[in-house]
Amino acid sequence: MQPPVGASGALLNPVDAFDVPVLVRRSSPLAPGRRPHPSHIERADQSWPVVNDVPPDGLYRVQTTWRDIIDAALTVGRDPTAWLASVPNLAWSEIVARRSPLVAYLGRQPRSGDNRYRIEPNVVYREGTERSARGAFGYRLGMTMAEWACRGLMGLGPTTHAEAVTPGNAGSAWSNVSSLPDLVGDHPGTPTTWLVEAKGHRKVPRSALLKGARQLSNPNLLTGPHMRVLCGASLEPQLFMSIDIEAVVTEECSGRQADADPVSDDEALLALARSRMLLYLALIAIPVTERRIVPVGPASAVAGRSRNGTVSLLEFDSTTNQERLEARDRDRYEGRDGRERRDMLTGRVPGTDLIIGMSRRLFAACGSLAAVQRRVAIEVDRKQPQPTASERELMSEDNLAIRYEQRRALYWQRERALTAETVASTRARFEEGQQRNWQALLGRQVPITVDAPADVLEAATTDTYLAVDTRTATR
Repeated sequence: MQPPVGASGALLNPVDAFDVPVLVRRSSPLAPGRRPHPSHIERADQSWPVVNDVPPDGLYRVQTTWRDIIDAALTVGRDPTAWLASVPNLAWSEIVARRSPLVAYLGRQPRSGDNRYRIEPNVVYREGTERSARGAFGYRLGMTMAEWACRGLMGLGPTTHAEAVTPGNAGSAWSNVSSLPDLVGDHPGTPTTWLVEAKGHRKVPRSALLKGARQLSNPNLLTGPHMRVLCGASLEPQLFMSIDIEAVVTEECSGRQADADPVSDDEALLALARSRMLLYLALIAIPVTERRIVPVGPASAVAGRSRNGTVSLLEFDSTTNQERLEARDRDRYEGRDGRERRDMLTGRVPGTDLIIGMSRRLFAACGSLAAVQRRVAIEVDRKQPQPTASERELMSEDNLAIRYEQRRALYWQRERALTAETVASTRARFEEGQQRNWQALLGRQVPITVDAPADVLEAATTDTYLAVDTRTATR
């Protein structure tokens, strides 16, 4: 069979910016409506009116970048706990699993009448992919776009898979893993606690959204004020999002709270380290000879909070250019106060076109958390060993899944019991990493890249770095 007329075989180029229509709807109780007509989605042209907050109800068109989407994909999902802490090179495989499906099935197409672009499923997805593969892709797409919208557009802090956290106001239903929503996060506004359920499909049906609304609305999940956020990511007529929101508030839940800054807030620091553990594990597994230090300017941290997106785009940051000029004199550069430098340890992830990186303070904090996770994993293996090969042969798939879920539940129970100790050690290492240089942290000197890497587009957050090699994708 031949592809349909006009089918495009071009991969999504990371240099490309594109638009995503986003529909915001509030209701109480949470009751998602029908999908808007495709013609309404096509004509959406209202700009997202706020940064890091929930806008009024409406249909918006948000311009984003491939780097924003990749960053969201790498930070959302089940937490890489001790199994990756013990074999960190498998973090490379997890990065491939989270990132590659998006490139495999999506393509950029020009909008009619202007020079902007939209995202559509490509001919492989439409004509060559079986239903089960589309279902698996829908999960990854839904989670990625929920992270992009909640963290990049509406200012939610680092998200955590719901099975790995117990909020302070958790109710009796929180212990039932099968009924939990996908993600939990804290927002600087009120209500601070957000519960997020993500759905993804070719066309997310209303029945799926209604099921997600019921899951979020279980009255015994949380006993206090919180935000219920239901995200649906559809692929037709183009990549499009619906965000249904219900604010569960009380009289004492008024006003606005200060930003949760990892520099001063222990819970925010632990959430940040947990959300970036996959990058840390991938970095420590990269051969030491392949690592480089990349200076990043201070303005990019501010820029990242002033645009709709998860990262700052470094091609627009003049302070990064200045930092790299100063880094040509390495001794003088490293002689500056560590708190004044944002030099990232970076490395290319094998099997991808990605270069990832991390600041000294976050690298040290993640190292402390990984040590705790390895210790807890050893304890879990002692109390509830993995099934042996002969046991697995005799167990049904359902019983085997239950056994593994029991082990994960025990793991998170034990890690939560060590929260106070974990916070103290993570905080100490975070502050230590900010003061020390990379040679002291790693025990060896690492080359500094003083020129912008060739053929890549760079991005950064306050404590992480991401670059994409443009030579691996065609227009």
